[in-house]
Amino acid sequence: MIDDYIEAKKLGDRAYRNALLFGESPYLEALDDKLNKEEIQGEYRLGLLEIPLTDIVGTKTKSRQQSFAKNFMPILRPNTEFASKWSALYDSAREEGIREPIIVYEYMYKFYVLEGNKRVSVSRYNGAVSIPATVIRILPKRTEERENKLYYEFVDFFKSSGIYNIHFSELGAYERFTQFLGMKSGEPWSSELSKDVRAAFARFSELYFSIGGKKLGATAGDAFFLYITVYGMASILDNSTENIKENLEKLRNEYKKSAGEVVLVQNPGEVKKNTGFLDIFSSGSLYDGKNPLHIAFLYERTVESSSWAYSHELGRNYIQEKFKEQVESRSWENCNTDERVKEKIEEAIAWGADVIFTTAPFMAQEGVKLALEHPDVSILNCSVNASYNSIRTYYGRMYEAKFLMGALAASITDGNDLGYVEQFPLYGTVSNINAFAIGAQFINPWAKVHLSWSGVEGADWKEEFREKGIRTISGPEFTKPFERSRDFGLYISREGEVSFNIAAAVYNWGRYYEIILRSILEGSYHSSSLAKSHSALNYYYGLKEGVIDVILSANLNYSSKKLLSILEREIIEGRLRPFAGEIHSQEEKIQDEGADSLEMDEIVDMRWLNDNVLGEIPPLDSFTKESREAILSGGFLL
Repeated sequence: MIDDYIEAKKLGDRAYRNALLFGESPYLEALDDKLNKEEIQGEYRLGLLEIPLTDIVGTKTKSRQQSFAKNFMPILRPNTEFASKWSALYDSAREEGIREPIIVYEYMYKFYVLEGNKRVSVSRYNGAVSIPATVIRILPKRTEERENKLYYEFVDFFKSSGIYNIHFSELGAYERFTQFLGMKSGEPWSSELSKDVRAAFARFSELYFSIGGKKLGATAGDAFFLYITVYGMASILDNSTENIKENLEKLRNEYKKSAGEVVLVQNPGEVKKNTGFLDIFSSGSLYDGKNPLHIAFLYERTVESSSWAYSHELGRNYIQEKFKEQVESRSWENCNTDERVKEKIEEAIAWGADVIFTTAPFMAQEGVKLALEHPDVSILNCSVNASYNSIRTYYGRMYEAKFLMGALAASITDGNDLGYVEQFPLYGTVSNINAFAIGAQFINPWAKVHLSWSGVEGADWKEEFREKGIRTISGPEFTKPFERSRDFGLYISREGEVSFNIAAAVYNWGRYYEIILRSILEGSYHSSSLAKSHSALNYYYGLKEGVIDVILSANLNYSSKKLLSILEREIIEGRLRPFAGEIHSQEEKIQDEGADSLEMDEIVDMRWLNDNVLGEIPPLDSFTKESREAILSGGFLL
């Protein structure tokens, strides 16, 4: 019917005028005008796909470019042959749908029509969401540009999953998403998994945009990944529309433009309250003996069996004594599954907890869920580089202490070989290895650091170092609380046995909890400008703040103690930064002489090894099941 063409043309004319008003071209893009042959790697046929109409943005050639406005609505006069053909196609589509696939070229996520422009136009006018298409992909040449890298991650994701319309905005997100679903990188997905993910994403996208998702800032793909991280994919497939919308509303702040932006807070002064005139009269604490601040601690294991839990328990005892009647604290042990974490957080809230510290990275997910349910409770997780703003995280700049340990190790070692053991890679742990190696180079340019991973299946790092004749070893950071083992920290080994403990890098969790609790007691925790920014706040304090320390053996010679004292003071005062100046990885130069320090996010998310490290970062499947779970729960990408 020509009447429908006239209505479609009105939409096209409006889009045409709006484009001119904003100084834009009113016509469809032509891909041939955008492509530079020197930047193209080649063409690849992807076959028949169902593609979203919203991602079709133009034509391949100029031939039909000016028959449509930018929204694919027609703009030619109603008395033309084009209008008659459009109207006939519209009538056919109303009765039988679009039967013949269009042919499109895909370039950098977007589609450009070679054959089927009118079919796209009619489908859009009819309110269709997708259309069948034979797709030819044009691949750009690989570059170091962020968008190019992100696109190639998408291409690899598509090869495995066959899913086109899930797009992420952060490097590494496709791999994290794949691992979250229990798949390995490059492993072909089953048709059942692809079908479930498509169905869940289609339903989620519709509901996300129905609550104003376009205005929130997060892409549908980013929002979808966050949602299933918190609530699981089954909740989209099985729950009611009302329930999903309710969950989306709870996550609204997480989806805002500044949400997900990880801010590494390195100085407690950054989150101080902006004091105003009225604050002078309300600066006293709201908490006292009659109304103490209730603080809960969740430990993955027991205090008796885990040095990690024991160190946090010492921190709890410290703040209980430090703040006396202002705080009341309790701890919950054996929170080693998602179900137990949920149960114990709810138990802590029922007890009256105002603040909850969850001390293992895997607890973050349940923490976010319950923080959304109980916005009046402040929940923090002991990890770094998390992108939630519903909870906060806290961790230490341990790499500063590791630099000192590396320098100390090189200064007392006969020869050049040092051993370093790490359990598995997480955010921050690779920078610890490299800082140790750079510290060793600082003293001895020929120093070599032999790296061993204790979390690898079948690993025996003690025997490995013994066979290599390596005597100076940076072992695990802790031993079990009530165990007499001495193979921790920096030590000298003879035939696999510890002969001399030299130093240990330690977390002072009591000091860390003191800093955080002071901000709550003083009223700055929720009222600082950073707290109100909807950014993901990650406290990342170090030697200067007193949350990291290096304990030296009383038997260490005075010259070594003097060396450590000087280097530590230089780091604290900001004159010595482990990742400043010329740095070389095993494969390339990272930066030149005289360069400023690497940015903190580059340090936290480090994925290369210094040139004097002998070893590698193993693939995920080489680690034990327990280690793999820890790596995945910590969000680190291998």
